[in-house]
Amino acid sequence: MTPAGHTLDGKFVHDGKVDPTKIADVPSVMRIASPVIMGTLQAGSVFAERYEIVALIGRGGMGAVYRARHLALGKHVALKILGGRDNEARFDREARVIAKLDHPSCVRVLDCGRDEDTWHPYIAMDLLEGPTLAKLLAAEGQLSTGRAVAIAKNLLTALAHAHAHGVLHRDLKPENIIVTSRDGAPRAVLIDFGLAHLLDEAGLTARGMCIGSPSYLAPERLAGDQYNARADLYGVGILLYEMLAGEKPFAGTSVEEILINCRERPARPLRAIRKDVTRSLERVITRAMAKDPLKRFADAEEMLAALDDAPVLEELAQRTSTQVREQEATTMTIADLDLRPSLLRRAWSWMRFGRWRFS
Repeated sequence: MTPAGHTLDGKFVHDGKVDPTKIADVPSVMRIASPVIMGTLQAGSVFAERYEIVALIGRGGMGAVYRARHLALGKHVALKILGGRDNEARFDREARVIAKLDHPSCVRVLDCGRDEDTWHPYIAMDLLEGPTLAKLLAAEGQLSTGRAVAIAKNLLTALAHAHAHGVLHRDLKPENIIVTSRDGAPRAVLIDFGLAHLLDEAGLTARGMCIGSPSYLAPERLAGDQYNARADLYGVGILLYEMLAGEKPFAGTSVEEILINCRERPARPLRAIRKDVTRSLERVITRAMAKDPLKRFADAEEMLAALDDAPVLEELAQRTSTQVREQEATTMTIADLDLRPSLLRRAWSWMRFGRWRFS
């Protein structure tokens, strides 16, 4: 927490939080994208007179993210710099959206503004150490049920907080989730709110062109229909399925094939891929991925409660293979019983008269 008047940007942050009302004070002027921003900033160069560039973290559709060090405070941050003029409104909205949120599974904004020389907007955020969920899945394929459910619960608590503040994420995908550690415990953190949407005045629904990653978009969004918070819950269901199955439920070789599979075809049953997934957990995931939004969970809290009630492991999965074989060797099944008529008559006599009959 930074004290008022002594902040990372000295202009937009007060009492340790970004003041969204101040972001709009930055003038919007005509300008040409700087070649150095469109390219890659060199390590050791200084941006906005306060950030020393350490290394490039990644590049996306709106710009680049760098590991940078605040010169005065020595604090390392993730510095997101817009690369051109086309997405300025979206970039400013992302800063406002993140500024509304204060949750351990939502990335925090520490500073925002524009470089005085190039007028390129930037956002300084928490620098999170850890792989993205995409890299984790690429390395491990399938995650354990306990780990996958823990990640999903982190995302649901973050979404419950965001939805309560009128924010839809709209772009849940493995690349936008970092699996890090906070207070000694693993935690999944949402890091990209570039496509986040502020709900309309009624606070219920939104409508607009389809933007986002097709494999994780709810059918109503693909159709351009009205959607609400349940579209984000659909994304959590898709992520849970992928973490457990090691594959997307609605894959395809083209965007058109993905859209058809998502809107019209059922996903392959999860237990056909992973026998150690409990039926109750499979039901939670299937409900979250329902094509009809009214058949999904009403909100993030309801889905979170359903995950809490669903056992993560089958009893069989908790036993070693040796224990299973030993039990199988000593357990008599119905197929092992001698069901000859004479024995059946004797059993019936015992139940009826309390004694065996031998005739």
